[in-house]
Amino acid sequence: MPTYINRYLAGERVEVWNELMALGEAVRHKPVQADANAVVKETMRRARCNIEALITRLSGMGYRFAAPAIERELEKIDKRIAEPKINAYTLRLLEKDVAAGRLPASALDPRERPGFQEWMATQQEQKASLEAELERMATMPPLENPRIFYEPEPGTAKDLRVLEKVTKGPLPLSIRTWYQHVGYVSFAGSHPVLNPAGSATADPLVVRPAAEIIMGVPIPGDDTEVSVAEMREELERARENGKTVLTISESDRSKAGLQGGKQCKVWLPDPSADVELRNLWRPITFVAYLRSAFEWGGFPGWERDPSPPRDVIAELTEGLLPI
Repeated sequence: MPTYINRYLAGERVEVWNELMALGEAVRHKPVQADANAVVKETMRRARCNIEALITRLSGMGYRFAAPAIERELEKIDKRIAEPKINAYTLRLLEKDVAAGRLPASALDPRERPGFQEWMATQQEQKASLEAELERMATMPPLENPRIFYEPEPGTAKDLRVLEKVTKGPLPLSIRTWYQHVGYVSFAGSHPVLNPAGSATADPLVVRPAAEIIMGVPIPGDDTEVSVAEMREELERARENGKTVLTISESDRSKAGLQGGKQCKVWLPDPSADVELRNLWRPITFVAYLRSAFEWGGFPGWERDPSPPRDVIAELTEGLLPI
């Protein structure tokens, strides 16, 4: 009887993954464990090859990977420097004191506030750092740019153990093997055809690093249109099922520098071969999402558009390894 890995290599990729998913927790035990692990490892080996190929091809097309996000942050800093403001809560308190005569009107001028010069110096330092990074990126090979891609770091094994401790159980084989063999990737950026600035349609491939997921680092600008009630409801549903909600990617809108949208999350632990990604525009598992991403040149959101740039996408996808 053909093994899963032999069938996968022979082209039964979707069928094999569907069967591995149907096994549930049994995929981690004999007699299928070693065979299933071979399939998952081969899948992620192909994923990494495709990512490296796409980054090189996109760079050759003039794709601007991380620069737009840095430029947007620079715009925010420039605005803060030009128009310094006091936070709303402090401003209300100051206005009451000024109205009562306890403070002079100059107290409402942020430039007169204690610590203003230190704050301004910090803003200038951040601006200089981002400008220097933009300059470095102009000559940095994209595969060496950690804002775009970096392979698993020496501490990955520890990060995965911590993640499984946080979630009180195993990671799905797909997620664990991704972090063991691929790492972090972000195709967020802009291109006039593939990913027009200010549009969330393309929804570029982004998978956050394991260490960042553990730390729970928030994604600026994301989930701003999602009510607190909705987020609490999602957390409660997860808790009722003994799960932990973790964010593995930002929303399509956040990737484009826009407000709103829901972060892509997973419910863990999950002992299965693969796991459902939640809050995407259609139900999909992690491996199926990667498959779609590679079929669309790293921009799976084009699948939902009636007029995608098929010629450019075909050029990007030629020769990629099917997963």
